[in-house]
Amino acid sequence: MAEKGRIHYAWWIVVAGFLLNLAGIGIIMNSMGVFFKPVIESLGFTRGSFALYFTIAALAMMVMAPLMGKLLERYDIRLIMGICTTLMTVSFALFSQCRTLAQFYTLSIFMGIGSAGTHIIPVSMMVTNWFEEKRGLAMGIVFAATGIGGFIFNPFSNWLIENHGWENAYLTLGIIVGICTIPMALFVVRVRPSDKGLAPYGAEAGSAAHKEAAASGFTAMEALRAPAFWLLAGMILFIAIANMGVLHHIVPYLTDIGISPSTAAALMSLHMAVLVVGKLVMGDLADRIGLMKSLIACIVGLTVSIGLLYGAAVFWVAVAFNVLFGFAISVRTVLPPLMTASCLGQKHFGVIYGFLNVFTTLGSAIGVPLSGYVHDWTQSYHIAFALYIALGVLAAVFGVLALRRARFARERA
Repeated sequence: MAEKGRIHYAWWIVVAGFLLNLAGIGIIMNSMGVFFKPVIESLGFTRGSFALYFTIAALAMMVMAPLMGKLLERYDIRLIMGICTTLMTVSFALFSQCRTLAQFYTLSIFMGIGSAGTHIIPVSMMVTNWFEEKRGLAMGIVFAATGIGGFIFNPFSNWLIENHGWENAYLTLGIIVGICTIPMALFVVRVRPSDKGLAPYGAEAGSAAHKEAAASGFTAMEALRAPAFWLLAGMILFIAIANMGVLHHIVPYLTDIGISPSTAAALMSLHMAVLVVGKLVMGDLADRIGLMKSLIACIVGLTVSIGLLYGAAVFWVAVAFNVLFGFAISVRTVLPPLMTASCLGQKHFGVIYGFLNVFTTLGSAIGVPLSGYVHDWTQSYHIAFALYIALGVLAAVFGVLALRRARFARERA
């Protein structure tokens, strides 16, 4: 532990993770919907074809995720993350120069590669390694940044687009992304407490419990053969499809049903503000009441909120949707790494969660364009919303089964 009176370095890891998530997810991913109509109307794309650039970025992340977990464990994390944050920043800023779909698609590949080593995998790995106590709260804090990013940058992006054009909006946001991520990657991050001569927060240096926690768990190959891994993978995939299929089409959907663009952006900001609170609460609840009850609460909120979209032409229903969806969607980011550590252990968390993150990015790659194509075919999002409710129910079943299998295995050990 650090000397008395000093802040444990684990909390500086939280600060770094917060900024990495704020930029990499809160700005790049959670503000994407504001750009849809301006770019499409300016360049003549369809919704499905333009949304495909996010799919390509997600597929690049998916391909890189298992390799990134190994690289982060094997090499200096500052070198790997320095390269990745720079690549992500430059690629996103260069969207400002795009005029064809091919240009968007090409830059998306590089942005996806950089993103794989910037936020979800390295941040989850660092928080898992650095915290023995308060791990759920720490995970909630770092992923609350995604909501704060969306809350701040959805209306800011909309203002930039309306006053300076979508090109300048991409460039300005790209500069902000670089300021938030590159210094953190180069100067603050550390993969594990031993890199600073410390024990995790809440553990005594050299304690038997600390050593046992660090050494316990599956290898990557053992995890791939474990039923709990594939149950978690299914849960993560279904949640990602439902989340991303709704999230990036909230603003287009609300404007389709008669809500003004500025009001839709404001409602999106409300959703992001609630997302911040939801992730903090869910992280703390995971520490207090356990992962299974937290998972069920989130899935109930997710499915009910998507159902509210059918009546979102009524303003108070649109508000209720954004509040409930904002709280429930913490199930996508806060709970999966905690459940992975609980079900499969910490020994090779980075590599294992890298494999599981394949399903996060695959779900993102499916969900965003799926909603766009459903709208192009039917002139409505209603069929897509019904599908996402069903996937939410399946995700709950898979998650509960994974946790029960892990508990049974521990009881038999």
